[in-house]
Amino acid sequence: DVPAPPGLPDIVDWDEKSAKLKWEPPIRDNGAPITGYVIEVMDRDRGEFVKAAEIQGNICQGTVPKLEEGNQYQFRIRAVNKAGQSEPSENTNWHTAKPRFLKPRIDRTNLNPLSVKAGLPVSLDVKVFGEPPATVTWYFKDQELKNGENLEIVNVDYNTKFLMTKSKRANTGKYVIKAKNEVGEDEAEVEITILGKPSKPKGPLDVADVTKSGCTLTWQKPEDDGGAPIEYYEIEKLDPLTGQWIPCGTAKDCKANITGLQEGKPYKFRVKAVNKEGESEELETEKPIIAKNPFDEPGKPGRPEPRNWDKDFVDLEWSP
Repeated sequence: DVPAPPGLPDIVDWDEKSAKLKWEPPIRDNGAPITGYVIEVMDRDRGEFVKAAEIQGNICQGTVPKLEEGNQYQFRIRAVNKAGQSEPSENTNWHTAKPRFLKPRIDRTNLNPLSVKAGLPVSLDVKVFGEPPATVTWYFKDQELKNGENLEIVNVDYNTKFLMTKSKRANTGKYVIKAKNEVGEDEAEVEITILGKPSKPKGPLDVADVTKSGCTLTWQKPEDDGGAPIEYYEIEKLDPLTGQWIPCGTAKDCKANITGLQEGKPYKFRVKAVNKEGESEELETEKPIIAKNPFDEPGKPGRPEPRNWDKDFVDLEWSP
């Protein structure tokens, strides 16, 4: 009689074009020695088993050649004696034809610089190639990132996902992805900018060149521009009559000439930076100034008295 089926084959080695199998011999040869084995293969796209290789003698291993990289296959074994072929063994699980050892490679397709409004989520989906599948780690400012209240990183074979549920300005910077397996490693970066309002201008807010109708203000740019260029600065003055802050000008840089002050009135000033995301907090002068000229006008001189004269001149004299 034909022999019993061989044991379930194990895939013990592979590359993108072949797979090496090992199996246990049948538990019964049914009275006739095993003379060989037949390896059968099924391509998932074709859906049927075909003969892939013949093994002579009672050798319980063999290689299936001519696989196509990326395709999925199942394998099974038949034992042969002089009575014929046995029933097939159990099928292996699906096997993808691929290299067994391949240095990691991070797909950069989705790693272009990214700008997001503060408060919105940030999501990245990155493919990671390599055999065996690489271990992936994310870093920010040299610190390994861990899952938390505002961050979820999901790593599966050949893929890593990054989700920040609510972004903040402090999340702006360079993020580093490292992928490593026993063959080697790869590293990639992505620059993420979280857009927000600027911080307030740096002080002090200095007041100089005070006159009865104007003055000059100077300050320094904010430490944080909010991730977008400062478009202008808005200056306000505290109205001495109403006690309200009212606009009194804008400036492209950190200096402004203020006009329209009322002589003798006290004034305070404040300035805020503006970008496309909005206005910063205000930087305010520490104390008020009085709108007046730096020197008072002199008093009137004494009555002039003529001291010498002629037909074409007169000398005058007066007290200061």
